[in-house]
Amino acid sequence: MQRADASENRIKEVKNMCFSDRLSNHGFWAKFMRLIISSLAYEMFLLLKTAIKKTRVKEAKRWCIDTIRTRLLKVGATLKVTKRRVYYRLSKAFVHQDLFRQLIFQ
Repeated sequence: MQRADASENRIKEVKNMCFSDRLSNHGFWAKFMRLIISSLAYEMFLLLKTAIKKTRVKEAKRWCIDTIRTRLLKVGATLKVTKRRVYYRLSKAFVHQDLFRQLIFQ
């Protein structure tokens, strides 16, 4: 096992990049739900990371959760909703449009 794949790095990703350490609510159930939502977000990022590894973009295969969030999910786009379809138009400044489309149509 490589050092980058160690469990300490996975704990760091959940804590820092999915904000599971921010339990600022006072009640037990509020803290519990926030921790559950952070854990679900981490699992969704893991699914996204496995989908990225199946694409042809070599640079993106090394991304951590924070990089995926800033480069792939925080994207400027316009949506047009009709009765039958939802159209989206990505910003021209968005560098990773090909990767985004590969992940959507996978």
